[in-house]
Amino acid sequence: MLPSRLRALVPVAAACLAVSALVALPARAATVRYEAENATNVQGAVEANHTGFSGTGFVNSANAAGPYTEWTVNAPAAGTATLALRYANGTGSARVADVSVNGAVVSAGRSFGATANWDTWATSTLTATLRAGDNTIRVTAASAGGNPNLDYLEATTADAPATEYQAEAATLAQAAVATNHTGYTGTGFVDYVNAAGGSIEWSVNVAEAGSHTLTFRYANGTAVTRPMDIAVNGVTAVPGLAFPGTGSWDTWADGRATVTLNAGVNTVRATGTGADGGPNVDRLSVSGAGGADGQAPTVPAGPRVTGVSASSISLAWTDSTDNVGVTGYRVYEGTTVVATSPTAGATVGGLASGSAHTYTITALDAAGNESGHSAAVTGTAAGGTSGPTADQLLAKVTSCAQISNGTYKTDSDVSSGTVAVCGKTGGVFWKGDMDIDCDGVRTTQCNESTDCCFQADTFCHTTSDTPLNAAQLPYVVVPSPSSIWDYRTKGIGCGTVVAVVYNGQVEYAVMGDTGPSGIIGEASYRTAADLGINPDPSNGGTDAGVTYIVFTGSGTKVSAAENHNQAVTLGRTLAQRFIDAN
Repeated sequence: MLPSRLRALVPVAAACLAVSALVALPARAATVRYEAENATNVQGAVEANHTGFSGTGFVNSANAAGPYTEWTVNAPAAGTATLALRYANGTGSARVADVSVNGAVVSAGRSFGATANWDTWATSTLTATLRAGDNTIRVTAASAGGNPNLDYLEATTADAPATEYQAEAATLAQAAVATNHTGYTGTGFVDYVNAAGGSIEWSVNVAEAGSHTLTFRYANGTAVTRPMDIAVNGVTAVPGLAFPGTGSWDTWADGRATVTLNAGVNTVRATGTGADGGPNVDRLSVSGAGGADGQAPTVPAGPRVTGVSASSISLAWTDSTDNVGVTGYRVYEGTTVVATSPTAGATVGGLASGSAHTYTITALDAAGNESGHSAAVTGTAAGGTSGPTADQLLAKVTSCAQISNGTYKTDSDVSSGTVAVCGKTGGVFWKGDMDIDCDGVRTTQCNESTDCCFQADTFCHTTSDTPLNAAQLPYVVVPSPSSIWDYRTKGIGCGTVVAVVYNGQVEYAVMGDTGPSGIIGEASYRTAADLGINPDPSNGGTDAGVTYIVFTGSGTKVSAAENHNQAVTLGRTLAQRFIDAN
């Protein structure tokens, strides 16, 4: 061990070496399984009526082109990933699908060959380039048969490169920098005094919270194990980590521990606990995810009914938290999964008019950990007063008495306008496409990464003066006032109820945002999702078939734009009034 006069030089050495203490080490591969039943599924249902699946079920898509399953895959580092899709196809012929990554198709018309039956599973493997962080992987049916049954996606990605922190640049107590043995890296190593209590403390910075591996390069030239307590942010995370003899002081080995780190700067301290102190320490390496995540998310809180129709019940709850990150939610009726959602809200459809249903919700993470069930919440599908049907509303808007001074474009890249605003007693309407508005509150679905044009605000606000949440609230975007038309002349404003009709369905929404003055036909992520339209802000929406009926006159606004339940109740009344008046 070193004399005390050398230990006095430690602070100077640490100050001089800190600027060169960090070195990136090579990345390593990690494989994570993402169950299909936890993904975003449009025109697909979670089922368990065949054997051999992983998790709690598989996804059976509708027999049509367009249904998709979309996973969010986190890559610690940018690079090439291997994507393995487990599927079953008992039809006797191949089913084809487009596989896209972050909105770009990477495998068009990919063939998912027939399997012996629906209980036999196969794997289709491809490679794709992922960016660091979250990536969307979507499998979209490209033919009338729909997708094969999808069990899971396994993504093998490069882990974040390890970062090494030299011991000689750390903060030392009862330890000193030395160079009297060979084989160290950097400019030296750290030698503990022969006593308990000596320590080395590093400041380490990681991009993401979660499980990380700490690798201590050390030498122990004795035959006696020298244990150390490993503390993270002042709390002992691994007591008595063993550092056995390495044969000589010139022979180096690795001691490893898995700990949970916060995103950003953390302190890692290794303290010798025996009378001989700790081993000689060369460096600390911190790598990305280390070991499997075994911690489930917190239980979803505050489940509540936010809206009903004659065939559906809409639910919302408070977001769960997780040590790594929540990837989605399941809605249960008893022991049956009746809906899945990537956000803290879902609509359960296909219900009988007037029927009562009791639900619980669980949260999931990427490792498949599932939380406990939430408190139960009961809702009742609307009965005989559920309002007019889609066909009844459409029968009243077959002709157009144009009130706009010209027509609107459906998108910025079309050459001319084709959509007029038409007047009726008790409302105005237009027919066209639906583009996806994702502005407002940042969510997993709506942010700068998912939407190139994302803005963290909406024209209309909640009663708490915060932007609306496009992922949770059905709302419609109206064109900003212009010489073509000014919605304000009809008394339309924030909270005005709108009936959005598509494919035999009616969604009651509110005016929630304004858009470009020359373009019409846009609604929130949640509006699209509830109507079965692809809600992806980058490549979703539909080109035609949507009718927007904005109710006018007295009593057409909700008291709180964010109150969807009130919009549904008021919307049914206004829709009947609209039909009676026309």
